[in-house]
Amino acid sequence: MLLIIAILAISLTLAITVPYFGFYGLYNILAKFNLASIDIFEKWYQDLFYFGWFIILIFSMIILLDLFCLFIIASCNIKLTKSVDTISTITQFAISVVLFKKFIVPGFERIDVTWAGTFILFLLLYVVVAVFSYEKSNNVNK
Repeated sequence: MLLIIAILAISLTLAITVPYFGFYGLYNILAKFNLASIDIFEKWYQDLFYFGWFIILIFSMIILLDLFCLFIIASCNIKLTKSVDTISTITQFAISVVLFKKFIVPGFERIDVTWAGTFILFLLLYVVVAVFSYEKSNNVNK
């Protein structure tokens, strides 16, 4: 019973906070500083499809770049250390910003993001990915 209450409380909290602090909240912050502008459709389902496709493309690009970098690391027989992983992530970040600004944004006429807005957007995305993919080492210094 306690588990069900906890799940409901978490779901309710997410339902209330995600619209304000998710991509919509990020857009409001970027728009406040003139780093992004979005033209909204008249119908909500058009927005859902259009911006949903936009978000899917962003995440697909990040995943494909990560797989490509892992393929290069594996094919060159490079040991995956923290420094190699950090260099890979920084490289992926830079490539993501350029690909997004040069190829993805021009394909969406209702979305305009400045270079600074693109940098901030991908910085936040890569920080979120890093937080959720962080693995704590099992080796404890004694």
